[in-house]
Amino acid sequence: MKIGIDARYWGNKHTGIGRYVQNLVLNLAEIDTINQYVVFGGDELRLAISQFPNFKWVQLTTRPYSILEQIINPIIFMRQKLDLLHVPHFNAPILYFGKYILTIHDLIKHLSIGRATTTLPYPVYLVKHLVYRLSVRLNLLRSDQIIVPANYWKEYLVNNFALSKNKIHVTYEAVPKLFSQKTKLKKSEVLNKYGLNQPYIVYTGNLYPHKNVPFLVEAVRQFNACHEHQLELAIACARDAVFKNSIKPEPVIKYLGYVPDEELMVLFQGALALVQPSLIEGFGLTGLEAMSVGLPVLSSNATCLPEIYKDAALYFNPRNLVELVRQLDNIFSNHAIAQRLILAGRKRIKYFNFSKMSRQTLAVYKLAASKSELS
Repeated sequence: MKIGIDARYWGNKHTGIGRYVQNLVLNLAEIDTINQYVVFGGDELRLAISQFPNFKWVQLTTRPYSILEQIINPIIFMRQKLDLLHVPHFNAPILYFGKYILTIHDLIKHLSIGRATTTLPYPVYLVKHLVYRLSVRLNLLRSDQIIVPANYWKEYLVNNFALSKNKIHVTYEAVPKLFSQKTKLKKSEVLNKYGLNQPYIVYTGNLYPHKNVPFLVEAVRQFNACHEHQLELAIACARDAVFKNSIKPEPVIKYLGYVPDEELMVLFQGALALVQPSLIEGFGLTGLEAMSVGLPVLSSNATCLPEIYKDAALYFNPRNLVELVRQLDNIFSNHAIAQRLILAGRKRIKYFNFSKMSRQTLAVYKLAASKSELS
């Protein structure tokens, strides 16, 4: 079978999707030496797969969500005469008529909408949002199989798009190996670099409204108003500087910007907890990253997060400040709770690995191919 993978999203610069694509390709290369793969992307990708004889690199650098993506990509894909194409996002080209599967990481843009969610002029946003919704609906209907990272999103697709459960497959994602490795960096040096003082908690992710970060900031303010020891909040965010304006600057709120993974691991190791206040999440990777280095997790009880974290997190209603402040107090003052979460987190993280995800994905490829042969 000749399988194509749209790997323009490759590596950490593309956040969660980039990590997913990178680890999927590299793990498929380890477990599958039979099928032929054509992987589409940039120069960084070419170097990464050069050692695998059944993997071929084809340059493709069209910008995601652009008109060129819809015009050029189908031509490039069709030239390779693929048996199956895997597009790891909702944006498969409408003019591609070969067999393909999608990975739908989330449908946050269906649920988090309006002026506050965009930096575009509002009329432009409305047009782009309409195109997005049409693209999602068309691709969900036209794709041969669909992969999602949680049962929550499988049920959402079934209930909102009238799709068959048999068409949708859950493949849990995982944490990059870096977070399970030792680092030579010194905690004191990393904390000094970012101006952090213990005790502190960490938030990592973007600042879009559905991430609910101002809610977390207000919870820290209320916590500090009732405690002698001041709790700092470290916000590690690589993008969305424009949304930084929604957070009022003050000494205990530290906006760190982009933090490399190795430094982030050290910040995790020195923190009191990672707090994930999201109203919507696709999978919850940051919580698993924290668990992998022994950091307790406080999480909202929204969407898929309880499914992913199970008993390895303290939960709160992401619209109830009193609940979050109470959980901050629990993790701050109760060592037994923190230790229970650390042990539960280390146990929970073992359930997720990219090798298993890649094997499940390969099974979806084979299923799509077998249905093609039957038809």
